Amino acid sequence: MVTGGSGSGKSTRVQNVLYPALLKRFGKPTEMTGEHALIEGAECIEAVVMVDQTPIGRTTRSNPASYVGAFDAVRKSFAAAPMAKQRGYTLGTFSFNSGAGRCATCGGNGFEHVEMQFLSDVYLRCPDCNGRRYRDEVLEVLVQPDGKRSLNIAEVLELTVAEAIEYFAEEREVVAKLQPLAEVGLEYLKLGQPVPTLSGGEAQRLKLAGYLADAGDRLRTTGSTRSDGSSRGTLFIFDEPTTGLHFDDIEKLLRAFRRLIDAGHSLLVIEHNLDVIAAADWIVDLGPEGGDAGGEVVCVGTPHEVMRHTTSHTGKALRESVGGWRSAISRNAHRLGEQTQTAH
Repeated sequence: MVTGGSGSGKSTRVQNVLYPALLKRFGKPTEMTGEHALIEGAECIEAVVMVDQTPIGRTTRSNPASYVGAFDAVRKSFAAAPMAKQRGYTLGTFSFNSGAGRCATCGGNGFEHVEMQFLSDVYLRCPDCNGRRYRDEVLEVLVQPDGKRSLNIAEVLELTVAEAIEYFAEEREVVAKLQPLAEVGLEYLKLGQPVPTLSGGEAQRLKLAGYLADAGDRLRTTGSTRSDGSSRGTLFIFDEPTTGLHFDDIEKLLRAFRRLIDAGHSLLVIEHNLDVIAAADWIVDLGPEGGDAGGEVVCVGTPHEVMRHTTSHTGKALRESVGGWRSAISRNAHRLGEQTQTAH
């Protein structure tokens, strides 16, 4: 966890120095790296990923279900339906990105894009498919899992993540792919919602869900969270992931963080939220102030140790926060308990 007041140098050190330096080490393209002497411990990880709030592409064809791989599992269910087999429909028939099953007028977009010279572009609902993306005969194929109401694939895309998990409760592959979305607090999103319409915070959590889904796939198929079976994991960097989140969403975010850690990965989080800071394993507090008076390492240690530091503004804020005190003390006691069990 990297903490400190505004302008204390958190983003400069992490985004301008550490992240590009690690990308360069792993042979990835990057911009100029900020000045630094050396980086220790890079041999303990196999990759580095920045999970920020930048938009996930600009194509409206991408949606939450396809991003985490759940749409492939949904299409398998439709391809296995009796009517689909009778008509010779395949997995590709139920794709709106390609194939003969998508609407020929809009190409599977569900709308027509009208470019405006001086105003924002206009999106008009497709007059032939009425925004449903598919040809009428493809929409005649229905699934009805476990006696539930029958739906076509366009209607499934209108389900929220929570509704889809309940609807496909007996389809283990579909549920396994959708569960990470619910775990990061995106259970309210519709499966077919275009990714460019998501907010910055939603985009960041969708990226996190994608990594959780990938870790789950590797665990189910190989019994290991990493493709090479090594003990090295990925370093995930988050820049203020709690921005705009409700308290309940923050709790879900912390559980998702724990899942990544349990899978053998490491997290570096730039954060101001005291509950998240109090839950950290280790804190690097920068300051002591902002601007020209910042950029120095004020203290490092566990949240409980940072609380004891007399000149740390983060430590003072944690001391004054009842929730911060309780979280840090509880976590410290839990850590000591684990060490005692290991010793025995």
